[in-house]
Amino acid sequence: MTEKRRKAIIRRRIFIALVAALLAVIIVLVAVIVAIIKNGSNINNDDNSSGAVLVSSDASSNQSDTSSAESEVDDTPSVFVTPTGVTLDTKFSRLLLINGEHPLPDDYDTNVREYLVEIDDQYRNNDYVTQIHKEVYPYITAMVAAAQAEGVNLQVWSPFRSYAIQNDLFQRQVNRVGGDEDLAATVVARPGTSEHNTGLCADFNMASDAFENTDMYTWMCENAEDYGFILRYPKDKIDITGVIYESWHWRFVGIDVAKEINELGLTLEEYIELKNIDPAIDMYGDDSANGTAEQIID
Repeated sequence: MTEKRRKAIIRRRIFIALVAALLAVIIVLVAVIVAIIKNGSNINNDDNSSGAVLVSSDASSNQSDTSSAESEVDDTPSVFVTPTGVTLDTKFSRLLLINGEHPLPDDYDTNVREYLVEIDDQYRNNDYVTQIHKEVYPYITAMVAAAQAEGVNLQVWSPFRSYAIQNDLFQRQVNRVGGDEDLAATVVARPGTSEHNTGLCADFNMASDAFENTDMYTWMCENAEDYGFILRYPKDKIDITGVIYESWHWRFVGIDVAKEINELGLTLEEYIELKNIDPAIDMYGDDSANGTAEQIID
């Protein structure tokens, strides 16, 4: 082999070695780059996964906080503190339904007496009938006191009435309409079918259409539900109640119930039917009922 050929072979081998080395370096670099890219992708995925867990954890925390808040709300006493400082239970209600189709028993007039209390004279303008059901007393006096504190001369005129008094009023109305008892009953209820026989309602200031045009009536329309009272005989529901429109006659049903009845635009008859309530529920009253009221008016 000539010297010239030997040198050419050596140069070729060196070139091949350099190319191989260069390829190896390139392969290593590519491998490193791929590894970096892959590792970066995994890091991002890990970050995303971690973020999802955190979000889920936060959501769970929020749900827990919400549930806790709801639990706290549920556990909070449902009370209304009136402007005059009386604390009333908003959940307490009395839904006894009395009308021509749901009369009271004959002995009710006697049995209900133990549940009646005198209305203090600062809340009434009548010395003829002066009693109210003891469970209603804190609500009705708090309402009258609140109205009076705002300069509205609201007063209880006719609360509880006995069967005897109711019968006297009914017979007078019968005579006024020429002996038609059914017609008379649309104005004055027969004894045993009047809410006044229960002590759960009251006429305010006057039994006259003129009451509708007074500031007392306006105040009642705006505030009575806050004390558990509803306008018992609306002018657009005569066909349901069977009684003429009486702007002066308001019935205690309970604060939460009064608000719901007004929101739904119902009478007590319609509400009882809607809720499928026994119309004779709470016939007399129960000392163990959950209704509470703290009377602190001087």
